[in-house]
Amino acid sequence: MRKWLLLCIPIFSLLSCSPKIHVRQATLEDVSIITPSNDRDLNTLKRDCYDPQAYVEHPELMRMKYIRVNFHFMNSTNGAYNMPESDVVQYVKDWLYAANDNLGKNMKMFLPRGNTTPVLPIPYRYVLTPDPSKPGDQGIYYHIDDELCYAVKTGRERNISDKRVINKYAVRDDSILNIFIQTHQLDSIKSKTYKPDISGISLGSSVKIFGQWFNKPSVWDCRGIANHEIGHSLGLSHTWSGLDGCDDTPPNPNCWNFTEAPPCDSMTSNNMMDYNAYEAAVTPCQIGKILMNMGREGSIQRNILEPRWCHLDSTATITITDSVRWRGAADLEGNVIIESGGKLEIGCRISLPEHATITIKSGGSLILLPTGQLHNSCGKQWDGIVLEKLKKESGKIIVMKGGRIEDTSISTGTARG
Repeated sequence: MRKWLLLCIPIFSLLSCSPKIHVRQATLEDVSIITPSNDRDLNTLKRDCYDPQAYVEHPELMRMKYIRVNFHFMNSTNGAYNMPESDVVQYVKDWLYAANDNLGKNMKMFLPRGNTTPVLPIPYRYVLTPDPSKPGDQGIYYHIDDELCYAVKTGRERNISDKRVINKYAVRDDSILNIFIQTHQLDSIKSKTYKPDISGISLGSSVKIFGQWFNKPSVWDCRGIANHEIGHSLGLSHTWSGLDGCDDTPPNPNCWNFTEAPPCDSMTSNNMMDYNAYEAAVTPCQIGKILMNMGREGSIQRNILEPRWCHLDSTATITITDSVRWRGAADLEGNVIIESGGKLEIGCRISLPEHATITIKSGGSLILLPTGQLHNSCGKQWDGIVLEKLKKESGKIIVMKGGRIEDTSISTGTARG
């Protein structure tokens, strides 16, 4: 018994002497507001928030986004302009599966030849979204309209950019991407000079896709055009001209597929925003542009997303262990923990969900740059910053003049220095 006591005495001594960690809620007195030194260019900081590269630098900020969609099948009174109504529900589900499958298998770019362009995960998918105000609604609609059931791509009767069908039938297009399915005019299809191929057009928060839907084409043949046109709605341009604002999408002759004759023997693209048989590659710059648009408050691209950032997801905690600078805007879904020795610099808008916290451990620091903002983008409050103190060392909060902490108990407004 005495031997056990002798063994326990040193253990209890160690436990009683171990330093205690003090945890408390930060107050305004803990915020150091400073005037930035001249080595930071304010214009550069502002530009960073609009740099697509800034949005793909940190995987923790590339959480999957979900685009709300619904479908409208247009048909004529005689039923000649589309597939039967009984077929469309399963067809839409299969089509969305195929389109999302393509997004989940981002391809390496064919161009430029021998490129080392990184292949990043495409961080968005489509979800069919019913209208909750209508019992039994599935987000799939079937309209009989002899005037608006068809599309004409070329000639005097060209109507593909006509928004009448959207204005008449769109459902909640302020928050859902409406996809309209129209068949080429039957008289046009008979013409040898008219191409009744599967094609489409983006018109903001609505997309029109044309084909010969009475033939019920394979959804796997339609997935590329759906992703292409929705890509336009997300802010992407055609890449073949080289004027889409991305250095990693080279100009190309817009070949549909490889041929034996040049230039299509070696210059065929597989990018989603070219016209080709693949439409399955999206570059880092393109992904960055999409995320940048999705992060811009009030944008079409943001409005059509499921706002999963409004409510706290305890599994989405981000832990900072070294020096990190977030240059782009983002809507977080979980808490943030800054470990001892970690430093997080925030240069743009960062939203935290309701009840989320930022925990700064002893030796860790949070720095808001002059263009930085911490807030809740859902009109709610987040639970503020928690500081841990070990001995004499505590977590630090530094806000540079112009930075803002909002929607929490230590809201600073705009730091004035």
